[in-house]
Amino acid sequence: MERAESSVGSRYLYAVMVYFFLWIVLTYPFSIHEWEAGTVIAFLGALLTYKQLSVSGMKNVMRLGVLLFWYLPVFTWEMIKANLHVASIVLNPKMPIKPGIVKIKTNLKSPVARVWLANSITLTPGTLSLDIDGQYLYIHWITVKAKDVEGASREIAGSFEKILEAMFK
Repeated sequence: MERAESSVGSRYLYAVMVYFFLWIVLTYPFSIHEWEAGTVIAFLGALLTYKQLSVSGMKNVMRLGVLLFWYLPVFTWEMIKANLHVASIVLNPKMPIKPGIVKIKTNLKSPVARVWLANSITLTPGTLSLDIDGQYLYIHWITVKAKDVEGASREIAGSFEKILEAMFK
């Protein structure tokens, strides 16, 4: 009996923590009023939904949140590099582009992870994901640097793939 009550309390506590964390991450600017509102909403939201949540599921949500803090800096860095590259192309009078469609291979097993990879590539300037076919993605690339599958995969998806593999294991 005590174990069941402990499980209910754990689920409720995990739900409160996750909802409050999400509230703080998604609100700006940080003020005492935002924290107060977040606390009330986290407790009320947890009260309404904790029965549908499992402790192991909440641990996975927490793990995903931690991994997003690893993913976001890498994504931001890749975005900055790609923006600078595209800006240099636009500002160059000769427009040194070599557009093309390349095929890359991913080792990601999860379909959701492949979609995240495709979206990450599309959101990076100079690339556009066109199709996902099993473990292959077709990418339009503004400046093709590698035509072979391995080279293009390394250039385009290399920095994202390791993180996404860890996130969606």
